[in-house]
Amino acid sequence: EQLGSSSEGAWNEIALPCAGCHSANKASSIPSLCGLEEQYIYTALVDYKLGKRDNYLMQIIAKGYTDEKIKKLSKYFASKNLNWSCK
Repeated sequence: EQLGSSSEGAWNEIALPCAGCHSANKASSIPSLCGLEEQYIYTALVDYKLGKRDNYLMQIIAKGYTDEKIKKLSKYFASKNLNWSCK
């Protein structure tokens, strides 16, 4: 599945659980994923999945994703601007 106009709606839905906490909400202490480098997001998710990065909730979430889905989510969030939100 490609990230593009034909699948943008599907990826919005898949990314929604992430965006619920990680969208550009200035009032939140949780960092936004929007506009971060794709490689940074990918590495962070893999590190959570492997237990190399410490956050219990993120470790559980990351373990639920295949490597391919982590790559696609990383690409998706890197493509969003810093002001994107899921509203």
